[in-house]
Amino acid sequence: MKFVNYLTMAGAFWLLILATCLLTEASTSFPKGFQNITLPMEEAPKGLVPLENGHFSKMLTKNGQGAFYAEIEKVATYKWKGKDVAALVLSYNTGGSGVFKRLYFLTFHNNKWLPKWWLDVGDRTPIRYLSLYRHGKIYVGMVDHGDDDPMCCPTKRVLRIFDVTEKGLRPSGTFDVDLFPDEIICKPGLILHSWHMEVIPQISFSPHTASVQGAIPTHVALMSENRIIMRVINLKKYKDMWLEHGDPSINIAIRRLKNVIRQKPSLLQPPFDLLPPRPGLNDFALFLSKISFKTGTGFGFVGRVVKDLICVDKSQLHYFFMGIDKEGKYLISLSKKVRASDNVPNKLWMCDKGVPGVSKQIEDLRKSLSDLGEDKAFPELPKLKRFISTIEIREKTNQ
Repeated sequence: MKFVNYLTMAGAFWLLILATCLLTEASTSFPKGFQNITLPMEEAPKGLVPLENGHFSKMLTKNGQGAFYAEIEKVATYKWKGKDVAALVLSYNTGGSGVFKRLYFLTFHNNKWLPKWWLDVGDRTPIRYLSLYRHGKIYVGMVDHGDDDPMCCPTKRVLRIFDVTEKGLRPSGTFDVDLFPDEIICKPGLILHSWHMEVIPQISFSPHTASVQGAIPTHVALMSENRIIMRVINLKKYKDMWLEHGDPSINIAIRRLKNVIRQKPSLLQPPFDLLPPRPGLNDFALFLSKISFKTGTGFGFVGRVVKDLICVDKSQLHYFFMGIDKEGKYLISLSKKVRASDNVPNKLWMCDKGVPGVSKQIEDLRKSLSDLGEDKAFPELPKLKRFISTIEIREKTNQ
């Protein structure tokens, strides 16, 4: 009998070890205050998961058999409606082959994180991304099971969206994903004080709005202070979205971009097609240059986009970059406001009204800024170009 008990205990021990191995996707670095919280869970011993350093394990479940293991996989925090809130994904195993994922929504009260709502979001589905948005949604990026995938080996990348409501978490959408933020390698610290990478869900097609609110498939964006600085978009899906709605203009814009990238910068003249499209015309471009990044090439320039023919104002100027990776799979589009230095004479920012006046101002600006040189005219440009050169798309094909 003792030998049978020994085998039972040994089996439970090895189940616990197996569960630990199955949870290798979990991260070990979380914001302060989460490592030692207690989470409710009916399947856990005594209905609670008291985490220590983000982990919890116990040989026996509340049913008196098997093993239980839990571990924090992802955490995201946000200040919503003036209050600190968080989303947390817990991986847990109850002794079998499943590694289940439970999403919790938490609020901060009396210096503690308190779980308010929760639901299960998958089994053996690696969580690659987690974010909260100010309009009360939680975004979960995961590798889910496709129609033909065995339970052990999911391959379908998706972004699942959950609304935070007064009655709990409610699924509100699922979008296919090509890249997760950790597959875009770059050094945003060169150009931004604060930044984060986000997965932006598919923006619905609006044929009457030629702007960033137009047709864009689910993609990754580099953001700073709630502004999008750079997008990485699947080119084929981008074209397909437009073509499905009978608009071939995207094909023309992409063809022009490829031609521009092949040509010498000295031969290029505005206007250029900006992708994603913006309302207005690019009528001014300066300091054009080809820039290679680690997995592709593109071109950049200082310019503006305006709806009406008006004087060039220094507040309008942005640095634009558009590039395509070597495989022709992804478009990289960057737009960042740049500030002209005090070396640029103030009189250059004034012009007479009408076409002749604006045309003369643009020519005077081109000549004066070219003579001054890009480093003296726009001191940010060297760092911007260095940032672009660090960009690398590194797809994890098995996930």
